[in-house]
Amino acid sequence: MAFFHLDIKQPFREVAASGNTHTIDLNQKGNNYSISANNATNTLTFSNLDSNKVGKGGTILIHNPATTTSLSWAGLQSSVYTPGGSAVVFDTGSQSIAAMTYLVISSTKILINYVGGFDPYPQP
Repeated sequence: MAFFHLDIKQPFREVAASGNTHTIDLNQKGNNYSISANNATNTLTFSNLDSNKVGKGGTILIHNPATTTSLSWAGLQSSVYTPGGSAVVFDTGSQSIAAMTYLVISSTKILINYVGGFDPYPQP
């Protein structure tokens, strides 16, 4: 039986917001993304969802600003499904960090799970 080592360490790709929209481009190499939320109504979207992306999954880290005066989030696009069909209640606390895992299961569906409220940690 042959064994081999596969290094799956992947850095987090910073997603630059256009306006206040943070787009996860599924055509990008890598699976892990990092978002810096804005003091505004933020929108998270996924682009380039198709049958070639089935099985792609990873983590999206969301970092809140030091001061949150008007931080909020718009609802997720219709192709995104949550446990129980519930709306995600995004953490809007100052310097809070959240982790959202995602998995593409079809050309029209992305499953996500959200965990928020992590304390800030030093950035590398």
